[in-house]
Amino acid sequence: MAFTILQQVVNGVALGMLLALMAVGLTVVLGLMRVINMAHGALYTLGAYTVVTTFDRWGFLPSLLAAPIAVGVIGLVLEGVLIRPIYQRDPLHTLLLTFGLALIAEDLVRIVWGDAPYPMSPPELLSGILLLGDLPFSKYRLFVIVVSAALMLLTWMFLARTQLGRTVLAGTFDREMVRVLGIRINLLFTLVFGLGAALAGLAGALASPIRGVFPGMGSSIIMPSFVVVIIGGMGSFGGALIGGLSVGIIISLAVEFFPAASDVVVFVLLALVLLVRPRGLFGVEGLLSR
Repeated sequence: MAFTILQQVVNGVALGMLLALMAVGLTVVLGLMRVINMAHGALYTLGAYTVVTTFDRWGFLPSLLAAPIAVGVIGLVLEGVLIRPIYQRDPLHTLLLTFGLALIAEDLVRIVWGDAPYPMSPPELLSGILLLGDLPFSKYRLFVIVVSAALMLLTWMFLARTQLGRTVLAGTFDREMVRVLGIRINLLFTLVFGLGAALAGLAGALASPIRGVFPGMGSSIIMPSFVVVIIGGMGSFGGALIGGLSVGIIISLAVEFFPAASDVVVFVLLALVLLVRPRGLFGVEGLLSR
């Protein structure tokens, strides 16, 4: 029993790191641009299908690098062509637009790649188990944890240690101040949306050998990702990380011990957090009204 719990915790940490990657992109885009990006799950799907398309020719690691680049470019185009023209409208318009984009993207995936799921396997180097003492763990899930943690660290260093990153954080809390300082806010929006898209694409690429690749995979991850954002708190990088780990571990344990409740346990956690702390664990009060 103790080993089963430990194994599920490791599986949950791997899932939680993927959710954290998704949530960081969502929370930065929402905090800075006030865009509820329902197409974030579609970008995650495109990252997975990038790996499917390039895996046989390039191998897994080059495909893993190609996914965030390709999806990041798609994000830049989407923001510049479709989302930017409606910034001045009601935020509901961006929600409806990105929701429509998600539906279109899923249908395009079905047209290009078909309805059949692609059963992805980890590369030979990362397949099988790794013995830590006497305990066996999945090599690939440990790889996902390490890579995701490294990427989260790099993203935090970018936001906290670079001039551009600090500008993004400043714009999250006070967009008017950023405009007054003469910074091109539209260019900043484009870069941030592209960064969020790249993180979603990488999360999809990493998830493909674990969860498989199928057209509706984005729909299955978008709601847990928003739950992570709300639990962690709007605009909080640390909240996205802690929220992602919490949700991932709870889902993993529920699937093992309470499978009938695995689909609702996350929303129970969400309700409990909101009852105690409506702005989330590390959120800033009234962020979206600024």
